[in-house]
Amino acid sequence: MADATAVAAASIPKPPSVDVRVERSKPDVRRFAILGVQLALLLVVFKVYKLEEAAFFSLACLVFAAFAVSFWLPFRFKETFLIVLSLAGACVLLSPLVAGLLAAAGLAMFAVVRGRLPFRWKVLVLLAILAVATFGRATDRLPVPHEFWPVLGSLFLFRMIVYMYDLSHATGPPALKDYLSYFFLLPNYYFLMFPVIDFHTFRRSYFKRDIHTVAQQGVWRILRGTTHLLLYRVIYQAQGQFSPPHVPVAVAVAAKASFAFLLYLRVSGQFHIIAGMLCLFGYDLPETNRYYLLATSVNDLWRRINIYWKDFMVKVFYFPAYFRMRRKGELRAQLLATALVFVVTWFLHAVQFFWLQGRFLIKFNDTVFWIILGSMVVADVWIGSLRAKRLPRTGWISGLQRTVQIAATFAFMSLLWSMWSANSMTEWFYFLRTGNV
Repeated sequence: MADATAVAAASIPKPPSVDVRVERSKPDVRRFAILGVQLALLLVVFKVYKLEEAAFFSLACLVFAAFAVSFWLPFRFKETFLIVLSLAGACVLLSPLVAGLLAAAGLAMFAVVRGRLPFRWKVLVLLAILAVATFGRATDRLPVPHEFWPVLGSLFLFRMIVYMYDLSHATGPPALKDYLSYFFLLPNYYFLMFPVIDFHTFRRSYFKRDIHTVAQQGVWRILRGTTHLLLYRVIYQAQGQFSPPHVPVAVAVAAKASFAFLLYLRVSGQFHIIAGMLCLFGYDLPETNRYYLLATSVNDLWRRINIYWKDFMVKVFYFPAYFRMRRKGELRAQLLATALVFVVTWFLHAVQFFWLQGRFLIKFNDTVFWIILGSMVVADVWIGSLRAKRLPRTGWISGLQRTVQIAATFAFMSLLWSMWSANSMTEWFYFLRTGNV
């Protein structure tokens, strides 16, 4: 009797599984109107203050108009619409020839990763493509426009590393839609300095929460990035007011060193705007920067100032090295893996500069910067292991200690950043003596 009941129950067709993202994507007129008003006000701010270059306003208009269309589309059409728009948008923000070459290069690389070759051979073929592209970027001898190379590097250089890393752990073949939506991101055609978005996080974040909540988060991030860019403009213009003989040399050095560090506001502002624009289309991405001026140590700053880069380094380089070395000691593995991360970061920053500017950024003061920064983080990891068993302080003493740590970290990074920003160590020493650059 029981067997007959089980057979009968098994024969009843199960209802199709419902994608919860469909419910999260349902539009609401009132909430859409609120979002629309906020985006319109942001466009006014962009226009009045001439934020960034002229192409940025075109990008913002294109993204905000696309959001208004995508918001009302059925869920099954949303991602396809964004992919088509991103491919077509390249023709608006770039020349049609560059846009076509980017699409051809992207599809050629997808054909490699989708093919039947063993994974190691796919990597070797991609490295061969990279070698040819590097030759073209360095010599301009290939029959492609000069402006093609920076965009190609910005779209594929770092995200391809993440993509292939995740593909090596995937169970199924890569999907074209996932590939196109990840690499051909509309804001990337303007913002060539682009955060290294994690592929797995990117796919998992799609309509992870209600679209109205995620889109509102995107609006706030765009606003936050706008304030960073406006502050950057104020600080950039204020640098000239702190030069001897108008102020003492010590004041000029302190002010200009602080300004050198604060000019990172342009990068953090752009990253906030990029993440905010992607949020408008349902990608519930994490923060790109998190109150990095309140860091209490160099290690804390590393965790806050470029979160996507830190996650990229930890995922692809730190963890593989750490798990290989941990048998010979936990602390030893942590220290060596951390040191490896900063060696790779130094090298990849030079590679990134090559693709954006056409030459490798390998200067003595640049190398010294990464050696000092990496050594400080390694030392912080070692000191942290010694303090792991201590009870944290509480009360006003803890607050005072935190304030002192924030001030000391800011002062140290300002001085170090001024060295990194100089063209040479000779120029930096001249700046420390005279307060002038």
